[in-house]
Amino acid sequence: MGNYLIRKGVASNNSQDETICNRRKANIKFQDLPEDVQCTILSKLPLKEVVRTSILSSEWRYLWLNCPKLCFDSAEISRHKRCMKKFIDNVNVVLHKCHGDMVEALKVKVGFHTTLADHVDSWISFAASSRIKVLAFDLEPIGGMRRDDRYIFPFELLNNESISCLQSIQLSFVSLKPPFQFGGFPNLRKLVLSMVHVTRKDLEDTLSSCCNIELLSLDRSHLRDELKVDTPLFHLQHLRIICCEITKIQFHAVNLDTFVYMGDLRPIVLNHSRKLNDVSISLCEAIFQHAVASLLNSLPSMKHLTFHVLLLRIEMQGLSNNPYKFSHLRKLQLFMNIHRKDADKILCLVSFLRATPLIETLEVVFDCPGSWFADVGPTRQNLERYEYSHLKSVLITGYIGAKGQVEFILHVVENAPALDVLTVYTVTRELHEHAARQVAESRLTQKHSPTLKVCVV
Repeated sequence: MGNYLIRKGVASNNSQDETICNRRKANIKFQDLPEDVQCTILSKLPLKEVVRTSILSSEWRYLWLNCPKLCFDSAEISRHKRCMKKFIDNVNVVLHKCHGDMVEALKVKVGFHTTLADHVDSWISFAASSRIKVLAFDLEPIGGMRRDDRYIFPFELLNNESISCLQSIQLSFVSLKPPFQFGGFPNLRKLVLSMVHVTRKDLEDTLSSCCNIELLSLDRSHLRDELKVDTPLFHLQHLRIICCEITKIQFHAVNLDTFVYMGDLRPIVLNHSRKLNDVSISLCEAIFQHAVASLLNSLPSMKHLTFHVLLLRIEMQGLSNNPYKFSHLRKLQLFMNIHRKDADKILCLVSFLRATPLIETLEVVFDCPGSWFADVGPTRQNLERYEYSHLKSVLITGYIGAKGQVEFILHVVENAPALDVLTVYTVTRELHEHAARQVAESRLTQKHSPTLKVCVV
């Protein structure tokens, strides 16, 4: 009886498994899936691949019309007029056939010419009527910096509903002239402008109305004036300004997390940004001490800093303690392009280091052409003693045996009691590489503590 019951139970389980397997083998077609699932799957594929699925089956012929992301890139075709016409025709055909209510993103990359203006207008009109969330038009042509015939963005094609739907805008080689009393983009999260013509007032008014913006990027967009946005942008977390002719930058962004700037040394006012985490500053030309003083005034609360000056000049002053401090800085990365005439001033870098009382990680990348074993400059004994009590890791790259480099490294080692790791990379593939490495090893062997890990490569 018991055995029968056991066997019966097993048979019953096998029967149930077969039923489940049969269900799994049910003939479920792609077009049987819910429309939102189809859109999710199609959105993972490039538009070209999605369109190609139409030849696989007559039932799949129009599936691509449900693609939520439309991306067109003219870089994939020849620049011949005939090929460009085909590209334009393809875009027009796709937009004409697509279900506008299904489209969430429209991205177009094509070099602008005035003959394209009407076509671009119609594409933006499609975007407005489709109430898309992501609008990206990269219209930068070859040699665009030498041209002024920007595409004039058609604000008149947008209504309040389409404006409120936009969450991301990326525009390149465009002229922005918003209408009088333009209300901005209330739900915009991301704004990326490259090579854009816009006045200071129009840009400031537009940004002041983007109360939910989280990322702002300006690239080669010349105001030739200051950019000052006093309206609090509480959601702004990422600010990027690259190669823009702007005389002053000022934002009220209390939750700013990252800031990237590349250009000339200009006043930067971010006094309300107490949560700054990562900052990257790349200057075309500057005096080292002036640049450091400017950073102390404008960005005192950052935690991580990458600092690079392409054409760097160093003054012999600045070895005394600075009354102002980077009181939150934990990681400092310096790219130092030092001309051989300033080889005697390398030790002046200490003035920057002394302004970072809580620094834990230091990386210095030297580029000192023509300064191999330069035996010039002061010694570390001329400096007042200063302890870097939190410094744990130091990485030196581009070491060439110059006296200033040796004195700087020894000063750090002797004044950082918590230092765990020191790594020094000499310039490779040079005749003096081996000799420079020997100098560093011999000097450091005498100075570092037994617990410090030293690696000279």
